[in-house]
Order: sequence, then C-alpha cells, then structure tokens
Amino acid sequence: MAGIDTRMCRLAAMLLALALSLPTRAVLADGAEIIALMKANLDSGDYYSAATEGMRYRFLYPGGPLVPTSLLLSGEAYYRGGNYYEAASAFSDCYQSHRAAPEAESALISLGYIRLATGSPFFALRTYQEYLYVYPEGRFREEADIDACYAMALQSDFDGSRSALAVYVATYPDGPYGGHARELERLIEEEINRPRKNLALSVGGSILIPGFGHFYTGRYLEGFLALFTNSAFLYLIYDAWRDDNKFRMAVFGFAGFTVYQYSLVSSVRNVYEYNSREPFHRSVRLAARRHF
Repeated sequence: MAGIDTRMCRLAAMLLALALSLPTRAVLADGAEIIALMKANLDSGDYYSAATEGMRYRFLYPGGPLVPTSLLLSGEAYYRGGNYYEAASAFSDCYQSHRAAPEAESALISLGYIRLATGSPFFALRTYQEYLYVYPEGRFREEADIDACYAMALQSDFDGSRSALAVYVATYPDGPYGGHARELERLIEEEINRPRKNLALSVGGSILIPGFGHFYTGRYLEGFLALFTNSAFLYLIYDAWRDDNKFRMAVFGFAGFTVYQYSLVSSVRNVYEYNSREPFHRSVRLAARRHF
C-alpha cells in the first residue's frame, strides 16, 4: 500500500511539473529565445552569430510573429559586420514584406542611412522621401529630414540642401541634430567658396617651367622634385653635347623627355584632383549622423 502511495505521489509531482512548464513552453514556442540570443550576440559584437540566429529563426518560424524583428536585427548585424549589401536586403525585406509591423518604420529609415553611407545619395534621398510620405508623423521624421539634407549635399544640390537645412532649423529649433545642421551648412559654404584651379594655366606654366602644375596646386615637394629632376637631365644633356657624346645625349634626352612628359600629365591630373568634390563628399559622409 505504501508503494502505491509513493508511486501516486511521484506521478502527481510529474504532472504538476509538466503543468508548470506549459506557460514557459508557450512563451518560447514563437522562438523568442532565438531573438534574445540575437540581441545578446549583437551586444557582444558577434555579428556573424547574430545574423546566423536570424536565419535560423526564419527557417524554423517562417510565419512567426517575430520575423520582422529578426530581419531588423539581421540588418543591423550585417551592417556592423561590414556586409552592407545583405544589410540593405534585410531592411528592405522587413519594410516591403511587413509594412504593418512597427519594425518596418525602423527598417526603412535604416535602409536610407545605409544607402547614404555607401555612396548612393540619390536612392537615399528617395528612401527618405518615401519615409516622410508613408510616416508623416513617424518616430524618425527628424532623422529623415536631416539625412535628406546630407543626401542632397552629396548630389551637389547645394541650393536644395541649404533650403532643406533652413526648413529643418525652423521646424526643430531645439532639435538634437542642430549641430549636425550647422556643420553641414559650414561644409557647403566652404565647398562653394573654395577657389578652383585653371587647367590651361597649369598646363601652360608646366610647359615653360617643369613642376609648375605641382606648385600651382599646392604640392610643393613634388614640384621641387620635378623641377630638380628636369634641370638635372637638362644639364646632363648639355654636358654630353659639350663632350660630343651622342650616346649619352640620346639616353639622357630620352629620360629627360619622359620626366618632362610626366610633369605635363601631372599638371592636368593635379588640377582635376584639386577641383574634385571627393574631399567634400568624404567630409559630408563622415559628418553624417550614424544610426548604429
């Protein structure tokens, strides 16, 4: 009789333990533990594992309620890991396939930033315009407004960017990105007022004085080297002519002409590099607000 009572007690204990575990199983049935692991991997800097966990969740729960969250976290993991293409793909998928989910708004603004940071300002601007249209009262409206200014500046639309900056300052007089707006406006003013070099003057001066193109664009060390090298070869040619050594004249003449040609080609290249907007674009991208 005692043995039967013991077995009954054990059975009751097992049933009680099973009943208590059911709520936990129900909570974990949607894969929440995988999402928690993704977040932990992101926080620890293990972006590869975070992205892998996202793929595992979507494989196990293709219609799960946390698919938008997994896509959003995967996009962040890919971006931090340097895989911008996959990051953009994850954010785009999150927005396009789950527009009703709250994560879609975050995905769209993040997609715009990735396009801005990776050299696609035209598509970045289109993305921010779409965000402002779809979410007129969205949580990231201010971010979209300021980042749109960066996108226009990177397209060399300085008038449009300055107009948008004026609207931003008027709309958000105490906004947290006021410093970014002032910095961008300063960069634009400097780029507009930056003097440009004249190609004809650079080439003409280099024809008469080897190395002039380097001096003209502020590359003084290269200018001195070009002037010294051409002068040295000119002297060697003269010395060979004085000694009536035609072989030396031919060798030094060919070498000197090659160096002289390089000086002329450099005079063109230096002007194009000096007048290029790439340094401005690089400064704007560095000044752009980071989302991650």
